[in-house]
Amino acid sequence: MIILKRVYSLLSICQSSILSHQNVACLIAGALAKFCFCKGQTCPVLVLPSLAIVLYAIWNSTPRSALRLGFLFGIGHFGSTLYWVAESFGCVGLGYLGYPAVVCLVLYLSVYVALASYLSRWLACSRVGFLVLFACFWTLAEYARGIVFTGFPWNLMGYITYDITCFSQIATIFGSYGLSFFVVLISASLTTRRTCLYGVAVFFAICVYGYVILHDDSKLERPANQVRVFAVQPSISQADKMDRTKFEQNLDKHIAISDLSGAQAERSIYVWPEAAVDVPLIPGGAAQRRIGELMKSDGSLLITGADRRGENGEVYNGAAVLGNGGEILQTYDKRHLLPFGEFIPEFLLDMGLRKVTPGILNFSSGQSSRTISIDGVEKFNLVICYEIVFPGEILDDRESKWILNITNDAWFNDSDGPSQHMRSACFRAIEDGRAIVRVANNGISCIIDCNGSIVSKLETDAVGVLDTYMPLPYRNTFFSVHKNIPILSLIVALIFIVIAVERTRRKR
Repeated sequence: MIILKRVYSLLSICQSSILSHQNVACLIAGALAKFCFCKGQTCPVLVLPSLAIVLYAIWNSTPRSALRLGFLFGIGHFGSTLYWVAESFGCVGLGYLGYPAVVCLVLYLSVYVALASYLSRWLACSRVGFLVLFACFWTLAEYARGIVFTGFPWNLMGYITYDITCFSQIATIFGSYGLSFFVVLISASLTTRRTCLYGVAVFFAICVYGYVILHDDSKLERPANQVRVFAVQPSISQADKMDRTKFEQNLDKHIAISDLSGAQAERSIYVWPEAAVDVPLIPGGAAQRRIGELMKSDGSLLITGADRRGENGEVYNGAAVLGNGGEILQTYDKRHLLPFGEFIPEFLLDMGLRKVTPGILNFSSGQSSRTISIDGVEKFNLVICYEIVFPGEILDDRESKWILNITNDAWFNDSDGPSQHMRSACFRAIEDGRAIVRVANNGISCIIDCNGSIVSKLETDAVGVLDTYMPLPYRNTFFSVHKNIPILSLIVALIFIVIAVERTRRKR
C-alpha cells in the first residue's frame, strides 16, 4: 500500500503536465507498448503508466477530444510494435513501399482505439463506469480488427502476460480476447484509489486459478500412442528462397538437415516449414521424385509446406503429407490468407499493385479441414503461418490431440516480428489445451506445451532440428468448446449494466 500511495502521489504531480500536453502524452503512452511486445525480455508492467496516462487524458476531455487522443495513443501503440512490417517489403525489393505501408496499417488500426475511446467517454458519467466501459470497448475493438477485412488480431493486449504464466491461464476460459479484457480492466482499476483494491483482488484471483490449472495434473490426458517428430529449421534467407536457380540447393539443404536417408529405429515424422517446396508439388514431378528417393520404407512420413495447383489453375499455399516413395497421402490448403502478402483485391490488381510474395497470381483460399488423420498417428491440426494468430479458429476437430504450425518468418529478418508471431502460438496452446510443434524456416522453431510454455526452441538464424515425441499431455478447455462466445457475452452484458447505472445517476 505504501508503494501504491507513492505511485498515486507521482501521478497527481504528473496530471497537470498530461493535461497541458495531452497529444504528446498519449502518443508517448502508446509507444511504451514497444517494451511490452519486443523480442527477448519484455516489461509488461509498463502497461500501467501507459494506460494511466491515456485514461486520465481521455476522462478529462470531451468525447470528441477522446476520439483524437485515442487515435494518437493507437499511433504510438501500433507504430512502435509493427515497424517491422516494412522488412517484408525490403525482402522482395520493395523497400520504398515498406514504410508507407506501415503508416497506412498503423493509421487503420488506430481507428479502432479511437472508437473505443470515444464510446467509453461518451457513455460514461462516472470515473468507475468509464474505466469498465473502456476495458469493454477496447476488447470489442480488438475482436473487430480480428475479423474486419479478413482480420489482423496481432499483438493483442493480453499477450503482454506471456511471462506471467499463472495469469495467462485464464485464456483457457475466455481466450486471448478475454485475457486482454482483464489486463485492461485491472490496469485501469489501479489508476484510482477507489478501485485499486478491486483490481488487485481480481489479479490475484486469476493467478490462483492459473496456479491450480498448472499444478492439477488430473485434468491432463496422457496419450498412449506417441510418434517421434523432427522439426527442421534450415534458416534459408528470403532472397535465396526467391531465387529459382537455388531451388535444388534449398531442397538439398532441407534433406541434409533432416537426414531422411539415415537409419532410425522407429517410425518418425519429419516436418519442413512453410513453402519449403515453393513450387506446385505435382504427383510424379521432379520435386516429389527427389524426396521419394530418400524416404525410407519403415512408414516414416514427411510433412512439408508446398504450393499446390488446383484443377482450374488456382494456386494454393498448402502443405502435404508424404509417405513411402514420396506418395502424397493428404494435403491441406491454407484457408486464412494474408492480405497483400498472399492475395490482393482485384481492383487493386487492376491499378497495378501486386502482392508482396513472388508470383503474379493471387493464392486461393483453401476449403479442406485442418485435421490430419493418418494411420498410426494421433489426429492433429495443421496450421500454416498467419493462421495461428486467430483465437478460436485453430481447432477444427476436438478429437485432435496436438497442433502443427509451419511458417516461414524469413520475411521479418531479426526484428520483433518472429518473437511476436511465436507468442501468438503460445496463447493458442493455452486456449485449446494442445501442445504445438512450431516449425519455422528462419524464425523461432519451438515445442510449446499445453500451458503455453516453451519446452525447447531454435532461435532466429539457427540451423538445426528439434526432436520430440507427440502428442504431449493435453486438456480439453472451456474455450476450445465455446470459443469467443463467453467473453463477448460478458462484455455486452457489462456494457448494458454500466449504461443502465449511468443513466440512473444522470436522472438523479
